[in-house]
Amino acid sequence: MAKHGHNNPLWVLVITVTLAVAGFSLPSPVLAPLLLDPANGMLTPEASDWSRKVWLGVIMGLYPLFQLVGSPWLGRCSDRYGRKPVLMFCLSGVLVGYAMMALGIAWRSLPLLLLSRAVEGLFNGNIAIVQAMAADLAGKEHKVRRFAWVNIGMNLGWVVGPMLGGYAAVLSGDDSQAAWLAVMVTLLNLLLVYWLIPHRPPVAATGQAATLSSRQLLLQPTLRPYFVLTLASYAAVQLYFTYFNIWLVDRLAWNPAQLAQAAVLVSLPMMAGSWLGARLANHWRGSSLGIVGHLMMASGILLFILPSQWWGLALTFIPAGIGMSLGELATSVAISNRSHVERQGQAMGLYRALAVGSEILAVLLGSLVLLAGAEWPFYLATLCALASTAGFYLLRRQQLTRCA
Repeated sequence: MAKHGHNNPLWVLVITVTLAVAGFSLPSPVLAPLLLDPANGMLTPEASDWSRKVWLGVIMGLYPLFQLVGSPWLGRCSDRYGRKPVLMFCLSGVLVGYAMMALGIAWRSLPLLLLSRAVEGLFNGNIAIVQAMAADLAGKEHKVRRFAWVNIGMNLGWVVGPMLGGYAAVLSGDDSQAAWLAVMVTLLNLLLVYWLIPHRPPVAATGQAATLSSRQLLLQPTLRPYFVLTLASYAAVQLYFTYFNIWLVDRLAWNPAQLAQAAVLVSLPMMAGSWLGARLANHWRGSSLGIVGHLMMASGILLFILPSQWWGLALTFIPAGIGMSLGELATSVAISNRSHVERQGQAMGLYRALAVGSEILAVLLGSLVLLAGAEWPFYLATLCALASTAGFYLLRRQQLTRCA
């Protein structure tokens, strides 16, 4: 395939993003119990419950903090030097980060674990580059479908990764096995990119497209409202997932295997939501996807804190998961459609940076409202989802007024 220089087939991009997310999510069921349970030895037995939660928040926050720095830079590099070489560079750096994480867990070294999260975040621009590759494929009218399949690949990674990571930790009795599996999955991903994705020379940048900085792109009038909506939308998602495992461990005493099952139960509706979004895109405006998706997201997040049984939780995952997928599809396609072809990598890099930047916002705001009660981060997430609903509605009204 690579020898003939054909366009990147969609299925290769889907496999690439599935493996990328699986590698990232493999250790996720391990981190909360590793820090919160005194028996695991990552912190001293005398460490307070509050300090354990603070360190867990730091470990969660380091990844998006460094991805916030890395994603726009890596996306812009992919516009300049080509998608494939930059994607391989990203995967190589992430592989090193996972190896450091495995050693940090095995040696119970908190500094090494912290450093591993910084390295992983800095180099993990994979999804932004794959989204830019999907946008590069011919036919703008099929972009929603392509982005939907990329989202399905991401959500499939969230099913495969936590399941492998959670059960690997439980069956082996060694928490570091999840991180070593992430190393192997990332190596496989790197080899598949090398073998199956052809190198396409970057589009020659001309005029203003060659000189726009990230700040100038963020402030473009046609893009700025959708970047703001992305921040609000992902703030809801990140608040939900940041405190998802903490709620289940703290309130329901779930173990890594049960957390892995919960990740699967919420990821399946997200996959269904991406599939549904591709179908609805033929009949609905992008703003309609944004409005309906964020309303569903808000309802699912608000209901999450009510059940105490797994089947009740599973019911809340359906509107939450479908809504998150529809919301992500609406924001990502809106930004891609309003960005120049020569800046797709930069635009998608900024999009991913805002997505992960919202995780930092989620940790900061969530830590504050957590003082009022463990359910308050979910109330705040619901408000962010409703704000995104209102934003899409107002933008739609504005566009209809201009056309009238």
